[in-house]
Amino acid sequence: MEATELLHEIEHIGVMLMALWGFIKLVKEAVDSINRRHDREQKWDKYERNLQEERDKIYIKYDAELSDMKSLIDANHADTGARLQELAAMITVLTRGQLAALEGLKQQGCNGAVTQAKKELDDFLMQRAVDI
Repeated sequence: MEATELLHEIEHIGVMLMALWGFIKLVKEAVDSINRRHDREQKWDKYERNLQEERDKIYIKYDAELSDMKSLIDANHADTGARLQELAAMITVLTRGQLAALEGLKQQGCNGAVTQAKKELDDFLMQRAVDI
């Protein structure tokens, strides 16, 4: 082989190496791009998992607090019902006492305001009896 042919072959191999180098560079850029995208997706997946874990913690915390509030409301409701019954009994006793006092005053001859108050109390009690 002559020197010019040898130089021509070396030049041809050099061009092929440059082409191969360019191809390798393109493949490397593509792989790097794919890796960056994969990293972003992994970071996003990790972010979503962390976000869901934080949401779950909040839900657990507020579910417990909501349960506590429901228990407190239920206990208060039961207590309120008992208190209302007690107040109703007290009001009944006081009303009977007031009615007896007005009746006693009327029997002793007190008229006017006593008669009017007794009449209003009797009317009120009759109306409540009709409403029930």
